Amino acid sequence: MMLIINRILSMDESQEKFSSPSTVCSSNPSPQTMQESKISVQEPINIDIILVESLLQILYENKKSPDYFKKIKESKDLHFTLLIPPSISLIDYLRRILYYIKLDISTVIIAMIYIDRICKERVFLNEFNIHRIMVIAIYIAYTYNEDIIFDNNYLSLVSGMNKIEIVTLEEDFLDLIDFNLFVNDEEYEQYKICILNDYIGLKN
Repeated sequence: MMLIINRILSMDESQEKFSSPSTVCSSNPSPQTMQESKISVQEPINIDIILVESLLQILYENKKSPDYFKKIKESKDLHFTLLIPPSISLIDYLRRILYYIKLDISTVIIAMIYIDRICKERVFLNEFNIHRIMVIAIYIAYTYNEDIIFDNNYLSLVSGMNKIEIVTLEEDFLDLIDFNLFVNDEEYEQYKICILNDYIGLKN
């Protein structure tokens, strides 16, 4: 079973970057206007499988590091890290989010791009921060891609985080990606191909 992360995780030893989900699926294309792209498929896609499998593979690769806990301490994730991991599994947490927030597959792809960007800024995904990073990435991608804004009261009920935490985490996330929400066509298509190919692999 070939997952997206198996092909695109790498460590740049010269810059000591943390594991990131996109060495192959991202490049430096010339800027172009982003056209909102909705993926058309012949059958329903399990968005929870696409996102959680990708994130869990990053977590699995990170946990193999002999300096795992040292990298957690050095990670620039500011307020995302909890003292103890959440008791709810990542898949159950995501399914709760998706029950209340209906996402297009393109939003999930953009959320993965955003998560990749913060990993490049020395954020080390681990069991103490992955839940919060995932939900904030989804929230920001949802707002950007689908042009729908729901208030923090609703997100608080859905995510289990209070409103102050949500505002703080959103600001932290945006700061980590330097407020760069733009995704050009080429970058989007590279991620889409990788993610959908691996989704097909999961089903076969």
